[in-house]
Amino acid sequence: MHAADGAELFVTKTCNACHGADARTPLLPVYPKLAGQNADYLLAQMKDIKSGARNNGQTAAMKAIMVNVDETEMKTLADWLGGL
Repeated sequence: MHAADGAELFVTKTCNACHGADARTPLLPVYPKLAGQNADYLLAQMKDIKSGARNNGQTAAMKAIMVNVDETEMKTLADWLGGL
């Protein structure tokens, strides 16, 4: 996948609704800024939220979203966000 795919997934999977259009300006201060984070860390967090291994903070809202994100898409998102 290409960077454009990550940008597209960020919108189509509704990540932008909470984390901001630029992944740097979240809707609320409790939501993390994702741009520039370590891609491996982001991928691990998405996997843990989807599996339920991470179940704190805002993970209830994220778990509902992650149902519709497969592992390939998670990797594409993580790589794209890490490169911002």
